[in-house]
Amino acid sequence: MDAICEKKVEEIAEITPEQFEAWKSECKGRHPKSNKFATAITSKVPTVIAEIKKGSPSEGTIRAEMDVEAIAKSYQDNGASAISVVTDEPFFQGDIAWIKRIKQASSLPVIRKDFVLDERQVYQSKVAGADAVLLIAAILDEALLKELYALVYKLGMEALVEIHTKEELHKALRIGAEIIGINNRNLKSFDVDNSTFSDLAKHIPDEKIVVAESGIHSQKDLLFMKDQGADAVLIGTHFMRAPDPGIALSNLISVLK
Repeated sequence: MDAICEKKVEEIAEITPEQFEAWKSECKGRHPKSNKFATAITSKVPTVIAEIKKGSPSEGTIRAEMDVEAIAKSYQDNGASAISVVTDEPFFQGDIAWIKRIKQASSLPVIRKDFVLDERQVYQSKVAGADAVLLIAAILDEALLKELYALVYKLGMEALVEIHTKEELHKALRIGAEIIGINNRNLKSFDVDNSTFSDLAKHIPDEKIVVAESGIHSQKDLLFMKDQGADAVLIGTHFMRAPDPGIALSNLISVLK
């Protein structure tokens, strides 16, 4: 995680003042509050945020050939409520340009999943077409998390605030996070423990939207997260390893019908 964040700081430093001003200029004007992402992921219980990602530090290359339009369309056709796209390039082989391509192929809301450390990335996300942005409590102090969270909503997007510990949960609640993601993966070791969700979900107020992240590979996992109070689940690796990610999604959620 430290290496990822160090590299991200280098990437942010490469954003020129001219580029940042262009993004801010493009974002000028009124941005009504959006509930598109929140509404989509609470349309039933649980909904699935289906993820598009090419690789990860723990898994290596997950899917060599990336037809993001075809994957997005297949996700939509097979029951996804929203699409997550991992845009980090050095460690996850992602591409922020995928967001617009996905939105051209699908009407589902799209959340940018990256390591957001700076306001410039929030403006970049808006210009790229994201409906929502991931904010990771583990890598942001509370003041910066609050600042970025407010900016996300000011620009008419929504935020999924990701936590892994009770301390991070308290931080998310103090800044007023409406959508809280519990990541079963420890971002320091990349180990996954699904009991993380059950341990933390019970401490989240009922009015919050709770998303289970990582470690969901089977119908048993899905039903466990549902029983433990997940409003939505975010699944990537399981789908991306399948010949057709959308069919893998359909097969997984058939247990809910």
